[in-house]
Amino acid sequence: METQKVTLEEINEMVAKQPVKYIESCESDYKSQVYEAALNVINNSTIQFVLLAGPSSSGKTTTSKILKHVFEQNGYNALTLSLDDFFVDRDETPLWEDGELNYETFDAIDWTLFSLCMQGLLKGDEVRLPTYNFITGNKEFGGTTKIAKNTIVIVEGLHALNPIIDQFIPTDKSFKIYISVNTDIYKQNNPFLDHETIRLCRRMIRDLHHRGSSIDDTLKMWKKVGIGENLYINPYIETAEYKINSFHSYEICVYNKILLDMKSETLENVLNKLKNFALLDEKNVPADSVLQEFMPK
Repeated sequence: METQKVTLEEINEMVAKQPVKYIESCESDYKSQVYEAALNVINNSTIQFVLLAGPSSSGKTTTSKILKHVFEQNGYNALTLSLDDFFVDRDETPLWEDGELNYETFDAIDWTLFSLCMQGLLKGDEVRLPTYNFITGNKEFGGTTKIAKNTIVIVEGLHALNPIIDQFIPTDKSFKIYISVNTDIYKQNNPFLDHETIRLCRRMIRDLHHRGSSIDDTLKMWKKVGIGENLYINPYIETAEYKINSFHSYEICVYNKILLDMKSETLENVLNKLKNFALLDEKNVPADSVLQEFMPK
């Protein structure tokens, strides 16, 4: 997946001259990619499962919701599942070498339960799907779920492209999508802010405002997140049948004020770069934008 480029000068110029139109254009570009991916599925009647994978803070949750909406608009039933809900209970979670819980490895997933659930859905049986409680560290089970023949199941998660999935979901019935931030920002034709740092900005805001984690906590975890991505996502990117770039050119203009208010010495280099971008209030982010995943509450 070739990394795209946009310049700081272009971003600031568009925000200064036509902010509303610029935001609409960025939002439209992202959604058109999601719609095109959905149409690829709709045009193949054998597909029953959409497997959506991408690194942390790529926008998988919102993208799965948009896919679900498009399928339903076209006469299908749609069910969204997160691989995170199939985490093993916390006392069984593998550990990193330093003793910290390792949620990145595929061994953190209860593949036996996942297999049973997928087999049941494929047969049309009533299935009791789990929901992982991140507070207690245990799976919880509610009512049962059964899918009709015209149902598309959307499975999103870190390991959705991993070949291990093919053991449980027939490849001829699945469509694989990779999503990530895949644009670098240049200043005067020189690299300025890379796509990994943009994802980090997203995650720092989300973790602080939605998960109660400090910037330092996120930075400490970020290295391990990267290890997991290199092991369990990057080797399989090219197996995806469609790739989505969730970057919105105006998003840094929203993040800069939020992050600058945090005043972290650890992030001094990044924060100094953010000062170069025009400012946009978070209220400018549309309510249905994928960026809402990373906005303060």
